[in-house]
Amino acid sequence: MIEEVDNDDQIQINRMPIQFSSYHSVQIPNGDYPDPPALIIATHGYGQSCKGFIKHFAPFRDKNILVVAPQGMNQFYWKNGRPGFSWMTRYMREYTITDNLDYMMQLYENIKEEYGFDSEKVFLLGFSQGVAMAFRFASSGHIKPRGVIACGGDLPPDTNEKLDSLEPYPVLVVHGTKDKTVVQQKGEECIEALTKHNFSVEKHFHNEGHEIPDDTVTVIGDWIEKQLSG
Repeated sequence: MIEEVDNDDQIQINRMPIQFSSYHSVQIPNGDYPDPPALIIATHGYGQSCKGFIKHFAPFRDKNILVVAPQGMNQFYWKNGRPGFSWMTRYMREYTITDNLDYMMQLYENIKEEYGFDSEKVFLLGFSQGVAMAFRFASSGHIKPRGVIACGGDLPPDTNEKLDSLEPYPVLVVHGTKDKTVVQQKGEECIEALTKHNFSVEKHFHNEGHEIPDDTVTVIGDWIEKQLSG
């Protein structure tokens, strides 16, 4: 299907959805458990990769948790030649959001078929730019999240606008007090907006910058365990 998305007197811009290869990393829990695992879908920040990002969550191998880190579809190279990946660009943002949500929905269904997990124990975890992706998918209606962990990011405007219509889910807001990339105020504003709409929100503000410190991963793991036992 070809769709016109822009034009001027001389040039017409069309959009044509195509099948496109995507990539994701998977961390399977150690050991055998009687019950299906919980699932964390972990969306990385700007310029990161799925392989590098999932390493943050190595401690979760010893829990009954399946971790899947999808890789952003926008590809580029850093000046040192290292490939980087991102979720958004300034070009045709609304179409990119639609494409990303379609990607996440397909990934979710394929992971369910390939690995299996408890669909009532699904968490979305995002870092930096990936926070917006996590909130968008959590609020898409395709899943009923057990919780969202927002690390060093903010609430995207399109999700903020529809908070009234969403069934609230638990949220852990994680932010560095020394973060100069996404300032702490963004985390505070996220908490304020969600709390105003009756979301159950907890916060963990660490004393580092734009990162997920190792001890914060422990805090995240404890929070997830609390949601699962509640």
